[in-house]
Amino acid sequence: MHPPLSGGATGDASPDRDGADPVARAARCLYDGPGLAVVRGLGLDALTDDECVTVCRRFMAPLGGLRPVDPDHPGDSLVTAEPSAPAPPARAHRPEEDLALHTDRARFPGPPRLLGMLCIRPARHGGESVLVSGHAVHNVLLRSRPAVLSDLYQDFHFGRGPDFEHIYPVFRRSAGRLHVQYNRYWITRGQQEHGTPLSTAQVAALDAFDEVLADPRMALRVRLRRGDLLLMDNMAILHGRTSFVDPPPSHAGRCLARVWAD
Repeated sequence: MHPPLSGGATGDASPDRDGADPVARAARCLYDGPGLAVVRGLGLDALTDDECVTVCRRFMAPLGGLRPVDPDHPGDSLVTAEPSAPAPPARAHRPEEDLALHTDRARFPGPPRLLGMLCIRPARHGGESVLVSGHAVHNVLLRSRPAVLSDLYQDFHFGRGPDFEHIYPVFRRSAGRLHVQYNRYWITRGQQEHGTPLSTAQVAALDAFDEVLADPRMALRVRLRRGDLLLMDNMAILHGRTSFVDPPPSHAGRCLARVWAD
C-alpha cells in the first residue's frame, strides 16, 4: 500500500547530482513509493504543443504500455480551458472553478493505470495540481466511518455512452493491493442514466468519502512550471486542480499534455 501523501512525500524524479536515471527514479516512486512523482524541467524549448505530447509519451514509454493516441478525441492529449473540437463527451472544466478530485475514467478498456501530466504552459495565476492518496482516504474511513466502506466496495456506474460503460467499485483489492476509482459527478450521472439512482446508503457513503477529501490536511498541492511532468498511479492517487486565471485571449493559455499508460 502506498503511504499517505504529505508535504514531504512527493517523489522527485528529476536528475540529481549523481546522474541517476529519472525514469528509473520515477518508477520507484510510482510502484514502491507514494504513487506519484514530479520530474522537473524537461526541455520544451521551441516545441509545438503536439511535440510536447511526444516528449511526455517518450518519457512514459518505459513505465508502462502507452494508450494509443485517438485522433478523434484530441482533448485526451491536450488539456486546456477550451478543448479542441471535436471534444469527447465530458463535463466542462471551467477555469474559474476548482476541478474536483477524481481518478481518470478513459474509454475502452477502462481506467488507465498511470497518468502523466506535462506542463506546457502554466496559468498566469492558480491552476495548482491537488493530490490526495485514495489509500489514506480509505484508512481515515476505516477509523472514523467503517460502516460506509461496504457500500464503497460495491459496484457503481461511472457514466454511460460509447466506450464508457464502466462498472466498478470505489475501492477494490487485487493481487494484494488496494485500488481506488472515484469521480462523484460521473457516478451520480451514470447511476441516473442507467435508471438506478443512488440509494440513501450509497449517497451517505459517497458523502463520507467527499468529507475526507475536503480536509485540507489530506491534500498535497503542486505548482507545475513549463517542462514539469507530474506522474501518478491512477489506481491510488486522486487529482484535481485549483481555479486559475489565464492571460488575455490574444496569448496562449494554460495547457497540459495528458498521457495514459497501463
